Amino acid sequence: NEYKSYLSISKMSSDPTKMKRATAVISKVLEEEKQYKLNELAQINHRLKLTEEYLDRLRAYTLGCFYTDERERAFVTLPKQYPIMESESSLQKRRIIIGNLSKYITADQRANSNDQFTYKWLLYVRSPPGDDAIETFVSKVIIKLDPSYRPNDEIELTEPPFEARRRGWGEFPVKVKIFFGAEDQCIEVNHQLALDTAFSGLQTPGAETIVDVEFSPNSEEKPRKQVLTSSSKRKKYAGPSSLS
Repeated sequence: NEYKSYLSISKMSSDPTKMKRATAVISKVLEEEKQYKLNELAQINHRLKLTEEYLDRLRAYTLGCFYTDERERAFVTLPKQYPIMESESSLQKRRIIIGNLSKYITADQRANSNDQFTYKWLLYVRSPPGDDAIETFVSKVIIKLDPSYRPNDEIELTEPPFEARRRGWGEFPVKVKIFFGAEDQCIEVNHQLALDTAFSGLQTPGAETIVDVEFSPNSEEKPRKQVLTSSSKRKKYAGPSSLS
């Protein structure tokens, strides 16, 4: 729906700012879809390779049984379980919520604290309420902030809660890398930091990015992801209770 709305804007709008934003969103959606398809193709190729290896072992087993006598046949072993079934049996499907809260810092508060930042915000990575705790399947989270935060623009979180608290001036896209054990078992998701544009001074829910992911902890297959909601201010899941 988000893609379709921005596609219509890009076709009908004469506002350069709106067209630029729409083009960026469309490019992002298409790139994520392309990456998803490439991951699917890589998984299919990996399964084909496993199948060929299994057939080779099965062929060797069959020939061994045919050409050996009864005494030697006992030493010819059947290949282990069909590898694709073995791989699929360990497949895990999880939902991950990446979201943020923000709080506007009023002029009086900035004057009293000599702090010139206009917002404090919190970004979280968590499971939906009622699901398994995220630390049961996520080993590490790396959050990449806007370059204006350098040299502290990369945050590595190795234990729960997977949360980052910072102060700043404006909104920007955040790159979130989520690891499922091994270094190559990870996904990267873009989350748009959304701040309180009403300047209420109250803790305000921002955007949430909802990601469905499939992965096999003991497999060479890369995790597959599907981003369901991106840069949306419609809150479906509750974030942490306090930004203080």
